[in-house]
Amino acid sequence: MEKTNYVLKGLGYSYIITLAILLIYNLLITFTDLGGNTIAMASSFITTLSSAFGGFYASKNIKEKGLIYGVLVGFLYIICLILIVFLAQDNFTYEIDTLYKIGFSVISGGIGGVLGVNFK
Repeated sequence: MEKTNYVLKGLGYSYIITLAILLIYNLLITFTDLGGNTIAMASSFITTLSSAFGGFYASKNIKEKGLIYGVLVGFLYIICLILIVFLAQDNFTYEIDTLYKIGFSVISGGIGGVLGVNFK
């Protein structure tokens, strides 16, 4: 049960980081000359970074099987995010970008998990 709590906390922290970085990015777009053509790349970077942090947090506290718990956090993160987008949009279309984001989030969660379990 304790491991589940750390996985869910890692998932929650990854969403908090996502929201904070998206807020900063939106402020930069609004108040600077930063164009809207960087939105796709920035959202991919932000989700990848947040997934890695969630995997890092979970495996750092669990202290074993970092790859497995990191991949789990990354997978849960992107599936919940896709579900939120699906419920928020009227016409959700599955594109190849979605598959790339799933792959990047799962891989980055695994990398974060490996780094977290080896972090002293």
